[in-house]
Amino acid sequence: MTLTRSVPLPWLASLAVIATCTLGSAARAETLTAEQAVGRAASQNPALRAALLEATAARQAVAAEQGARKPTLSASVTGQYAEDLGNGGRGLSGTTTVASDVALRYTTDVGTSLEVGASADKSWGGAARSLEGNGVLRPTTTAQAYVSARQPLLRGAGTDAVLAPIAQAEASAIAAEQERDLAASQTALDVLEAYWELWYAEQAIGVQEQALAAAQRQLNDAKARAETLGTGTRVDVLQFSTSAGSIADALSQARATRSARAIALGRALGMAPREASSLSPTGAPPSLGPLPPIDALTRAAAERSQELAALRADLEAQRARVSAAEDADQVRLDVFTTASVRTPWADDGTSGVSLLGGRPAFTVLGGLDLELPFGGGRASADAARARTQLAAAEARYKARAEAIAAELTSLRVTLEASDEQVALAAETARLAGELAEAERQRLLLGTSTSADVVKAEQTLREAELRKLRALVTALTSRFQLEHAAGALLDRFASVLPRRSS
Repeated sequence: MTLTRSVPLPWLASLAVIATCTLGSAARAETLTAEQAVGRAASQNPALRAALLEATAARQAVAAEQGARKPTLSASVTGQYAEDLGNGGRGLSGTTTVASDVALRYTTDVGTSLEVGASADKSWGGAARSLEGNGVLRPTTTAQAYVSARQPLLRGAGTDAVLAPIAQAEASAIAAEQERDLAASQTALDVLEAYWELWYAEQAIGVQEQALAAAQRQLNDAKARAETLGTGTRVDVLQFSTSAGSIADALSQARATRSARAIALGRALGMAPREASSLSPTGAPPSLGPLPPIDALTRAAAERSQELAALRADLEAQRARVSAAEDADQVRLDVFTTASVRTPWADDGTSGVSLLGGRPAFTVLGGLDLELPFGGGRASADAARARTQLAAAEARYKARAEAIAAELTSLRVTLEASDEQVALAAETARLAGELAEAERQRLLLGTSTSADVVKAEQTLREAELRKLRALVTALTSRFQLEHAAGALLDRFASVLPRRSS
């Protein structure tokens, strides 16, 4: 039987356009390994950069609190001129004074406030100066040195109270560094998942292209048998034509999926969509070695999980806040003392400098200072709130630790199943390939139909895709497991920011 006209294939023109665009994109493709992708994300991913900056800012806060503990030096110089009526209202009394002082202040780790200082002033007075300006100026100088100490006995006493801001800042810095490590691990996981999804999308294109090439050959053979040899039927031509059209549609969808996966990878790498469209993975899924036992994974997560470490640091910060709040809830009772020595002298222009009284004057002051708010004040409520927040943080830590342990168990079960599925999918793909080849041979011998061949080819294509999907699922599940256990950073330590010690 001979056909008088060929079957129109409008999808062939579209396929040619797609193939041309694909060749152009392949020529411009930027290939990179998984490690290179993670390394690029480490330097370009905006979320990871934000985490790095926050960790730096937290360390700067620690430096600020440590700087606040250093001694402070204060100094001042002032000048004053004042006039007043004197000499029974018949003249003016004018005084010019220049004063200076310097003090060094420091608070010890146990709360003792120390201050050492000195001051001096010099004044010129006109006690008998008349309106005609014939008064006499007599300079007078006074110098004083002092030392004072104040020791809190209740509120503000002890290292827990004094060093609480530093302890909170240090705990917050550790938490920020662990959050940075967690962000780095999450970034690596996102990049790896996007990378291997792109790899799968490209492999799926290859499967569809091979299937389309095979379908095209079968269509040409069917047309030759029907139009030239007369041993085929129009039904065979339509069957293979329909199959080729279906595969072409799947190939078009696969190319669109590949573009979307490339953009997703580019977003994880901090790239613009236009630049990301040229990304192309290279290599095959690596072997990551045997799975560790679940008990070992749970212990590793408890010790190495960045998320749990950040929560533990938050707990330490909460404890420091509770200590500070409870200290503020106490009565303020301070003991203080000040000792000073003061020496005045005058210069009358004839006898030079002379000490008044022959020796300096000494002053010693001491006492207790009490402050007691009525009704408890705000401090009691703040302390109660801090204790409640600490209890809530401890509950959150326990809940998250249990959730991570459950997640690890679930991921390991999933990974075991994925490994089994890889082996099963590979065997299924092998058998499907043998079946497709057998059906093709039977068609040549006339013992099979085109429908059987199309069905076998479709089964082979689906089996190949399932095998690739199983490979990617097993690989990404392993990365998810390592991320949850806090071990993913170690795998990419050379390209990711150094983790906290």
